[in-house]
Amino acid sequence: MSPYVAKLTPRFRAEADMLAPLAAAAPTFAKRACVLFEVPCTAGIPDIVLLQLDKKAVAARVGTEPLVEPVDVRLVLAMAAVGAPTSRSWTSDDLASRTGVSATHLRRLVLPRLIETGHVVASEGGWSPTYAFRSLAYRIITIEAKLRDWRGGVAQASRHTAVADAAWVAIDARSAGAAMKHPEWFAMYGVGLVAVSPSGNVEPLITPGPSRTRQPDRELLAERAAALHKSGQVSGPLLKVFGQTLVAST
Repeated sequence: MSPYVAKLTPRFRAEADMLAPLAAAAPTFAKRACVLFEVPCTAGIPDIVLLQLDKKAVAARVGTEPLVEPVDVRLVLAMAAVGAPTSRSWTSDDLASRTGVSATHLRRLVLPRLIETGHVVASEGGWSPTYAFRSLAYRIITIEAKLRDWRGGVAQASRHTAVADAAWVAIDARSAGAAMKHPEWFAMYGVGLVAVSPSGNVEPLITPGPSRTRQPDRELLAERAAALHKSGQVSGPLLKVFGQTLVAST
C-alpha cells in the first residue's frame, strides 16, 4: 500500500463502520462463507466470523441441534475417539475421564441434554453416539477490526488462533503504515493483517501463519456459528438454549 495513498484515504469514525466493507469482501478471505458477527467462543467474541459450512456434515446431522455447550462438544469428541465405532457403549466413568467433568454431572445434565438434542442414545450399559462426528466447518476465519490499536488487535486475534483456522486484524487503512512497521508481531502470534478503507477497498498485507487451533475450542465455535446461521440471524448472542443465553466462555 502506498503511504501517499493511505494518507489521502478518509478515516473510519468507528470500528463498527469497518464491518460492512469487510463483510462485503468476505470472498477475499474464504469463498462461499457465511458471514456472522460477534459469535461467543472460548477465545472471546470476534467481530466477524467467516464460516465455510460442510454441507455433507450438516446433512448427516439431520434431527439434531448444534452443540453449543463446551462440555457437550468435549463429550461428543470423546465418543469420536480414533478407532471407536459408533456402536460402542460408553459408561459415564469413561466419559468423565475424557471430558474432565464428574460422572454425576454427565448423568444428570449433559447426557440427558445430548439425548434430547439427538446426539446420543442410551444403550445397554451406557450411551452411544447417533452418528460419526465430522466438523460442520471446512474452514473458520475470524477478523478483529481496529481503527488504530493494531497491538490490541494482535492480542485479541492471537487468542482467536485457538478457535479459527486463520485469524486477521483489520486496520483502518490510514493506520496500516504503523502496523506494517512491525511484521514480527504478526509472525510471532500467527495472525494476518488487512487494511480497509471507507471506500470499500480491502487489501491483505500480512498472511496469517499456520493453523494453531485446539479442536474442542474450534468445534465449539463451528457449532455456535452454525446454530446462529440456522436460526436465520447473523449476529450474536445466540438465542436462549435450555433457559440460558450463550456468552463467551473465557
